[in-house]
Amino acid sequence: MNGFNRFYLWGLKMKYHMSTYTVAGIFFKAIVNALQGVYSVDSLTMLQMLVVSMLFASAETAIFPEGKAFGDSLGRTVLWGVLANIAFLGGALGFGWFRGIPVWGGVLLVVILEGAMVAMWYAMWLERKWDTRDLNRNLKKFQGE
Repeated sequence: MNGFNRFYLWGLKMKYHMSTYTVAGIFFKAIVNALQGVYSVDSLTMLQMLVVSMLFASAETAIFPEGKAFGDSLGRTVLWGVLANIAFLGGALGFGWFRGIPVWGGVLLVVILEGAMVAMWYAMWLERKWDTRDLNRNLKKFQGE
C-alpha cells in the first residue's frame, strides 16, 4: 500500500506541473494565433503540448524526487532549466507550434519562457520556505515553547 500511495502522490505532483505547463503553452499559442488572425488552437497542437509537458513534468519529478527541492542543488536546478529549454523550445521548433511569427516574436517567446521558468522556480522555493516555517512553528508549539 505504501508503494501505491507514493506513486499516487508522485502522480498528483507531476500532473499539477504538467497542467500548469500545458495551459501556459496553449495560452501563448492562442495569443500568437489571434495576432495572426486565427481564433482557434489545433487539437493536435494541444495534444503535442500536453505530451511534451507530461514528459518534462515526469523528468522534473525525477530531478527533484521527494526530499530534494528546488535550490537544494545548483546542479539539479541547472539540469532542470536545461531540460525545460530542450523540451519546450524543442517542442515549439520540432512541432512548429509558433510557425509564421517574426524573429522578434520568437525572441519574445523565448524571453517569456525563461521568465516563466524563473517564476516556477521561485514558486517552488517559496512553497518550500513556507512549509519549513510552518513545520518549525508547529514543532515549537508541540514542544511547548
